[in-house]
Amino acid sequence: MTKPALLVHPPLGLFEIQLGDYEVVHWPTDRQDIRAAITIGHVGLSNAMIDALPNLGAIVCFGVGVDGLDLGYCKQRNVAITHGRDINHEDVADVAIGLIIARLRNFTEGERVLRQDQWTPPLAVPPQKRLRGRKLGIVGMGAIGQAIAARAAPFGFEICWHGPRRKPEISFTYEGDLHELARWADVLAIAARGDKSTEKIIDARVIEALGADGVLVNVSRGSVVDEDALIAALKAGRLGGAGLDVFEVEPTPAARWKDVPNTTLTPHLGGGTREALYAGSQNVLDNLRRFFAGDVLLTPVP
Repeated sequence: MTKPALLVHPPLGLFEIQLGDYEVVHWPTDRQDIRAAITIGHVGLSNAMIDALPNLGAIVCFGVGVDGLDLGYCKQRNVAITHGRDINHEDVADVAIGLIIARLRNFTEGERVLRQDQWTPPLAVPPQKRLRGRKLGIVGMGAIGQAIAARAAPFGFEICWHGPRRKPEISFTYEGDLHELARWADVLAIAARGDKSTEKIIDARVIEALGADGVLVNVSRGSVVDEDALIAALKAGRLGGAGLDVFEVEPTPAARWKDVPNTTLTPHLGGGTREALYAGSQNVLDNLRRFFAGDVLLTPVP
């Protein structure tokens, strides 16, 4: 029996070993018989790529994000989309908490002092900030935001959040004005979805409101933050610090951050745990099996 052609974009390395039931095709291609594609949500397929695949019926995404796709156009073309919701949000929240602690307790500066043999007692780095009693503002109270809040509360943070609408089931205080949330917060953690509606919502005005003693942490998408404004504020001392796991362009150029102080930077570690990657791969494989069998998809995007 002929294996069905499957577009994998971008190439997914060792994961493709698990696609033995399909004929894996990479872009660019002139194949007209491709009915399904696998992608990473923030990479996606352009409308032009979709147009070049007249028989495309499903796009299966790793991860919960689908910001690399034009959802309206996919709907117009009757292309179903699946994603990996409720798989890696706990892991992303772990990274957020790690970045918050790293910035408040100066882990990055401490390691640098130790490695450069500059540890001078009694304090290797200036006095740090206690977590308990700090004000944590969370932007986006979906699965990741709620997981951040659940972790932060036992540390003694006072928690307030912002999103496009109030959620009655969330017990934490809601703030409808993002600027006011930033003005109130000691730490602003970004967990909003990355799409056109959130592009650069963390702009110079929000960063200025967070202030010279504030810390910005982003585990969402790089597009949510005006990165140029962020870097300028950090260099000028108008923002106290930043912990970033996501960037405007990935991989981000190392030179861009060479002289940017008070930062802890990680290379989009997010949901990259063994457990989440395994569950995500099984989600992708199950959605593919269901699509080609004509069954109901496991995790369709609403």
